Amino acid sequence: MNNPFNTDLFDKAAAFAIAAHHGTERRGKALPYIIHPMEAANIVSTMTNDPELLAAAILHDVVEDTDTDIAEIRAQFGDRVADLVDKETAPAGKLPWREKRQRQAAQIRNANRDSKMVAMGDKLSNLRAIALDYEAMGDLLWTRFHAPDGKKDIAWYYRQLGWALFELSETAAYREFATLLDKVFGPLDLDNAEMLDMADYEESGGGYCSVSYNHRDGVTMIKLYDTEIGKQMPRQELELAHRVAMLGIPTPMAGRLVTDGKRYGAEFRRINPKLSFARYLSLHPDDYADIAHRFTVLCKNLHATECDPVFFQSAKKHSREMALRCPDLDEATRQRALDFIDSTPDQCTCLHGDLHIGNVITNGKNDLWIDMGDFRWGHPLYDLGMFYSVAHCISEELTMELYHISHQLMLKVWYCFLSEYFGTDDPAQLQQIEGQIAPYAAVRLICIGTEGKMVPAMLQFINSQFGTEKH
Repeated sequence: MNNPFNTDLFDKAAAFAIAAHHGTERRGKALPYIIHPMEAANIVSTMTNDPELLAAAILHDVVEDTDTDIAEIRAQFGDRVADLVDKETAPAGKLPWREKRQRQAAQIRNANRDSKMVAMGDKLSNLRAIALDYEAMGDLLWTRFHAPDGKKDIAWYYRQLGWALFELSETAAYREFATLLDKVFGPLDLDNAEMLDMADYEESGGGYCSVSYNHRDGVTMIKLYDTEIGKQMPRQELELAHRVAMLGIPTPMAGRLVTDGKRYGAEFRRINPKLSFARYLSLHPDDYADIAHRFTVLCKNLHATECDPVFFQSAKKHSREMALRCPDLDEATRQRALDFIDSTPDQCTCLHGDLHIGNVITNGKNDLWIDMGDFRWGHPLYDLGMFYSVAHCISEELTMELYHISHQLMLKVWYCFLSEYFGTDDPAQLQQIEGQIAPYAAVRLICIGTEGKMVPAMLQFINSQFGTEKH
């Protein structure tokens, strides 16, 4: 049997950990303690197959919880494994509960990525156990801990760990950790902003009402809003992004509400290096079929995901509100648009809301949705209507300005996407499908025109679908 992966180091570490933890049990579980470090190693294996990280994961508690000292780990397993285990060992000495946990979280936050992966194995294993016990015991669980304020202290500590481990936010392990935090301790608290030292940040770009900055560590970025906006807008942006990520939608993980003392802002995991699909195509136009395929996969997965209709708004309801407000529609056209919106099927499907190839970024490894401010639920054709409008309803000049590619190249991507999304190459069928999507595109243009300025080309297309000449 061909087995190129050498398991000798892990086998040795597992045997050492089993012997070191012999006779001890997991608190409140009546199970051998070794099950916990085994689970931690399994979690680490979802992020890396590095033998020394896997060995450190299964050894992570032997110094803290047994008679083993770090010198023995160093002698048996080498400097790197010993340093990883040392980083996972709680600070020595008697300290007040909160101070001790604050130091542990700070130790993890300041550690390198390898140490964070080992820590994630440990902390996610612990949080899984807490979630299961909380489901079975309810608030009686918190009497098992030595935290002075019970659940409140435990929630504070695990949120601190969440921030400390934020560098791993693109991993499935981190997303599970964040999901369990919400399940056990309730939604993310976004009322208190954390003060930033702006000397740690470099300005990276500006927008209509905000300025973006990258942290010098390369891990996070922030978007600070203008002073008159306050904290409500960044708070809403963070909550929306957090809830989207909890649905399993691939998007940069939301972090904290932050402030520089005057402005409030939102923190996100920085994806670096990155290019939007549109920008990538501007550099590699021959790759349009591959980009169309990847975009289709993302869209089909998105549209196969059930949304949360309590938190997110219905695309149908939003479109109706915009049509009622739109000042550029004559009443007959408005009524036909409203009749169409009312006739659209109800479906609790996740929708991006601003779906096009400029709103996906890639670092070559992961493809992620961005700009989720219009995220809603409804029939997928509302989303496809947006992409239709990008492919068919804007000029060559504007396509180049917004997406950095020619209108012809955008159409190539659109037809590759349409063919794969609906599973047909038949021109007659594709033409019929486009006819079904076109009125959804007109609805989307009504929304865009209501929120900004309706240009003649937009109104012309809307009238082609709902105006007098159409009927």
